[in-house]
Amino acid sequence: MLKAGLENLKDGQYLLLGKVARPFGIRGEVRVHPYNPFSENFEYVKSLFLREPSGKTSEFKIENIRPHQNFYLVRFEGVNDRDKAEALRDWEVLVKKDQLKPLKEGEYYWHDLIGLLVVEDGGKEIGRVSAIEETNPHLGGNDILVISATGAECREVLVPFTKKNIMTVDLAAGRITISGLEEFKA
Repeated sequence: MLKAGLENLKDGQYLLLGKVARPFGIRGEVRVHPYNPFSENFEYVKSLFLREPSGKTSEFKIENIRPHQNFYLVRFEGVNDRDKAEALRDWEVLVKKDQLKPLKEGEYYWHDLIGLLVVEDGGKEIGRVSAIEETNPHLGGNDILVISATGAECREVLVPFTKKNIMTVDLAAGRITISGLEEFKA
């Protein structure tokens, strides 16, 4: 199972999770719009890093966090009124990679898969994972690996990330082995 806890953007030791929107109420809560609404990481971490439009990044301890509609309501330590909350509007929300929720065997974060070499079960090189298309897991959908093909046959190959299609994921070797490429050519 692919763990879509984060979107694909890498930023050194940080991963981008979302963006601060407008304040909620008068006691300092802010709306945080996650780039992946299915992420469980917001409820797992104890602090987040906020990056100002100028590029300066600061750590903020979370006092309270709760899901609300399609975003999270977050109260940060030291942000206790609407004016302080408003000052955070449009700041990017990041997390350090080592703060992420540990995954079960067979689960992967997107940022770990982007750039991996994809080969067929016979060893033929297909290309590299360039993106991941998100589908709604609550509706029975599977995420899709977008592979930038290296051959002249096609430019892009789409492969559902399922046990049937993905034979192995070897992060240490930087390789994913798939089966039955013929049905996936776009």
